[in-house]
Amino acid sequence: MELLNKQLAQEIVDRTMGIIGKNINIMDNHGVIIGSGDKKRIDDVHDGAVIVIKQGTGFEITEDEAKRLHGVKPGINLPIYFDEKIMGVIGITGSPNEIRNFGELVRMAAELSLQQAVLMNEIQWDQRLKEELVSQIIHYEGQHDPLFLERAMRLEIDLELPRAAIVIKTSDRKRTFTYLKSRMQKEDLILMQHDRIVILKGIPQIDNDQYLKKITEGWLSGLKMNGDYQVKIGVGQYHEGLSGLTKSYRQAVHTLISGLKLTPQKDTFMYEDYYLPVFLLNASKTGLAEDLKPFFHSLKERDVKGELTESLRVFIETNGDMNKAAQELFVHRNTLRYRLDKITEITGKDPRKTADLLHLYLSFLNNELE
Repeated sequence: MELLNKQLAQEIVDRTMGIIGKNINIMDNHGVIIGSGDKKRIDDVHDGAVIVIKQGTGFEITEDEAKRLHGVKPGINLPIYFDEKIMGVIGITGSPNEIRNFGELVRMAAELSLQQAVLMNEIQWDQRLKEELVSQIIHYEGQHDPLFLERAMRLEIDLELPRAAIVIKTSDRKRTFTYLKSRMQKEDLILMQHDRIVILKGIPQIDNDQYLKKITEGWLSGLKMNGDYQVKIGVGQYHEGLSGLTKSYRQAVHTLISGLKLTPQKDTFMYEDYYLPVFLLNASKTGLAEDLKPFFHSLKERDVKGELTESLRVFIETNGDMNKAAQELFVHRNTLRYRLDKITEITGKDPRKTADLLHLYLSFLNNELE
């Protein structure tokens, strides 16, 4: 990897010249100018830098010496070290007597800039490796490549720690990602997808569902204070092992999809509250839901005013409680009874019977999830 490249060299030049008001040149470890206040000199070979690299020490160029050397002007040239190796040379143009006092400070500043750039590059590289690792975990198909465990060890990621998947959909991914990353614990893993953010959240061994609910509610509260943008969160359950994390991720994704379609007014969707919708989504993928009779669809076709479908929806939500359902619908109990009779007539299923109500409920969910 090229540590001292043209972009970094020019950044050092621009920053340093703004402070000392002298022209600066940065040369690579072959003596070629890769950054300069004089852009015309880029890619020229600097004889003074070649001498510095060969000798391993600084080299001052007077007016007389500048005349006999190629591509140089009077000034001071000093080696830039990293890991005890010369990575390049920094040159300050001017009379050596005038610039000698701050030459060493300029060299040290260049080395610090190089060290910072290398550190940032390593951090970004580790982050990319972590994201690739998370992607491999959530898409686990029973076998990982041989380097998977080695990467995890290098990044100090304990794959045995209990974690659960959280999937977040947001109208502002960048701001949401920045906020969430600042809230991550050491054991948490985060991945930015093209349309979602995935977090594998470290959890306690007990009461992990309540813990996840509390954590996500805290995030939502903070995000709302952080800006006016929409955030929806799907939360999977904890399952043991790497394959368990894959299962938790799929639960979180399907829970988010179900929640957005069934209860879009909510912000957080916990898997345990959406078990049946998630079950139906999975069944649809394998073709099993095709055998589910379209009772609700048939009802909608015959229900011109929408009174029957609304009554069935409320009857389901009130767990078949006639009195409560009638109250929520603002109708008399006898009116509700008449509507339930009409539903039975159209679908062949009586909502007042548990098995029939289950068939109607599954049909209702399947219709809503389409």
